[in-house]
Amino acid sequence: MHQEITEENVELEKSVRRLREKFHTKGIPITTAVSLMRRYNNDYDLVSQEILRLKDLEDDAEDAEVANNPENWNAPVNNEEISNPGSEDDDDRDLQGIADRLKRLPLTQENLQMFDLAMRGEIPCDQRQFACLTCDRDWWREVPERKLISRCRRCKATFQAVPKDQEWGLAKYNCPHCDHSFKGFGQMGLPAPCYRCRSIVLPIRIIPRKRLLRRPGTGSERRREHSCCAEDCYNRQEPHVPGTHCVHPRTRAARGLPKVLQPSLSHESTGSTVASCVSQGSLMECDVDKIILEDLNEENEDL
Repeated sequence: MHQEITEENVELEKSVRRLREKFHTKGIPITTAVSLMRRYNNDYDLVSQEILRLKDLEDDAEDAEVANNPENWNAPVNNEEISNPGSEDDDDRDLQGIADRLKRLPLTQENLQMFDLAMRGEIPCDQRQFACLTCDRDWWREVPERKLISRCRRCKATFQAVPKDQEWGLAKYNCPHCDHSFKGFGQMGLPAPCYRCRSIVLPIRIIPRKRLLRRPGTGSERRREHSCCAEDCYNRQEPHVPGTHCVHPRTRAARGLPKVLQPSLSHESTGSTVASCVSQGSLMECDVDKIILEDLNEENEDL
């Protein structure tokens, strides 16, 4: 019999992911993160600040010597104590255990930056496109910069982000010949004709597709039908420009081509990656809570 997933479970999972992402999962087992978030009311910022405070406390000479020995960087620290909470001192033991693990990390540029960002309460994210060829769909997601991965909500496979120079969708153009700025469907590196002077122009960037939010009482937003002067556009403008291609989904469908122009590469998990859904915003296909709920339900089915 499966356990029912509640709103409290979703909030807990969200906080656990964000706490572990702050420290790149280093020194924070999932069970410990769950225990801390339950005790501290999901306040991952408060917990991370306390961990950093404990980490920066001055060590005595013996502890400093141990911490600076490379042979000890990956040594376990009170593993049994921090993984099995149950006494009055568990709060301090969990936090101190994580702090001790972090102290043993080498002072690389990556680790120093991690500590600095955690101190400022920041998780650097980037808006990236993902595409699943099997499901013939693409989506945009705001993901942590250090791990540009996302999972397809249909087939559950995990993918790397589409390279920025191969992204496609609603593109922004600026014609160098007539200085006309316009938007239209396109792909980075793929030339398109200017709507005004018909000169060939390359896109400046692809605009991330945002989730449409409906305002009460307005109904669905009415969009202007796509039309461009590419030679194969389903709704071609004249005079058209020979040799140019339209990447609009309706044009692709009319030509018998998949919607996905550039599939994402599959991501093989190493087991150290925090689930990618740690941020929320209008780039999400739906509310972040719904995506996390799907993850939890899938885990529940595997039990």
